[in-house]
Amino acid sequence: MSSFDCEPIKKTPKNKRNISQALETSDLQISSAYDIIPKRKNTGGLSRLLEACEPRIPPELAISKQKRQEILDWLQYKVKKGRPAVLVLAGPSGCGKTAAIRVLAKENGFHITEWITPIDQIMDENNRVMRQGDRFEEFLIRATRYSSVLHNYSSRLLLVKDFPNVFYTDKESFFSLLEKYFEMGREPIVFICSEGGHSKLLQVLFPPNIREKFGIDLINVNSVTQAAMKNALKRVVGILNSVGGHMLHVSQHKVDEILSNSIGDIRNVLLNLIFISLKVPEEQKHKCNIREETLGLLHGIGRVINPKRIQTEDKWKFAHDPDEITAFFQSQATVFLNFLQENYLNTIKEIEKADACANILSLADVLNSEWRDPNLAKITLSYCIRGVMVTNEKPVSGWNPVRKPPNDRIVVQRCQAIAEVKWYESIINLKPKNTIEMPITDIEEIIE
Repeated sequence: MSSFDCEPIKKTPKNKRNISQALETSDLQISSAYDIIPKRKNTGGLSRLLEACEPRIPPELAISKQKRQEILDWLQYKVKKGRPAVLVLAGPSGCGKTAAIRVLAKENGFHITEWITPIDQIMDENNRVMRQGDRFEEFLIRATRYSSVLHNYSSRLLLVKDFPNVFYTDKESFFSLLEKYFEMGREPIVFICSEGGHSKLLQVLFPPNIREKFGIDLINVNSVTQAAMKNALKRVVGILNSVGGHMLHVSQHKVDEILSNSIGDIRNVLLNLIFISLKVPEEQKHKCNIREETLGLLHGIGRVINPKRIQTEDKWKFAHDPDEITAFFQSQATVFLNFLQENYLNTIKEIEKADACANILSLADVLNSEWRDPNLAKITLSYCIRGVMVTNEKPVSGWNPVRKPPNDRIVVQRCQAIAEVKWYESIINLKPKNTIEMPITDIEEIIE
């Protein structure tokens, strides 16, 4: 045997066994590491909680019995198989329109096919990106002409609550689409219009002449009443505690707090109830505050020109914080200053105080004319509000209605009219002296 020869090592099976054992040990370690967190049967996010709280039967709906019956009458008597029919459900956000049509349609044997605005781009047969309006039209035509084989419902109902943005500016294309639907459609369709704030969807897409032309039915749903809101929350309390008991604890005290601040929006109420019922450490709990105050322009002017002070021993403070007033009107600083300049003299007694306020408003007017710095308007508004409130120590008591400032546009128009009249006078006066001059009519008559 040479020096380079060696006996074969017979420890390979042992090594294999060690590797397999190591793998098994690592698997056990991994599984045990994951088993540290207990598996919960009722885990779920916000979407699962909201889905569990949805009404299942008509008595659980938040809308009134009268509106519920109107929707039932439309589904039973207005909808004819194989013929088009359109219903517009209008009302404020969160009043239960969509939930009502889902439950009542299911009770009457309808399968709902809902339009959801796609976020991805689809190419047509010519390899071009399809417009949202074209895709919406294709959805209506296909949904009304072809039925699905995945359900056993005898009838189908189309639901649209998210309108393509193109129809907000091009309503004529929506009207032509409605006309095409009434020519080719075979299934009923329900449009959900949420009216509130500056939303004028019903007036833009479904004006009275269009509804009369196509025979479109309209049902207006009111905000959820306090009694209906209370019944709905009473129903969902047990559901939330059972489905989300690992993360929520809904108590009657929290329900009462939410009900005291409700504004008829059941969706908002449910979200707020879930939010304040989250289980958090005791030191991180915060008191459920009321909804943020909305301060109108006239009330804001009244708080500045008639400041109320709270005296505590040798100190005092304003009942209404000037910083909070400033924060409400940062977006309309110029309008607020114009109203303040028109009304500040109503509550000032002394001429010295009036002079000081006039100087403050004059400086604020100069600073507000600087347009190159957007932050200067906020500083000017804060300076003006603080200055007037501090200067007017003893405002005049009594009823002082807030007056609207004069319109600068009218003044400019009058100045232009006067300049035009004078220009015509200069031309007329160039005539010979023996010409009899007619009396110049009043400027107001010329303006009119």
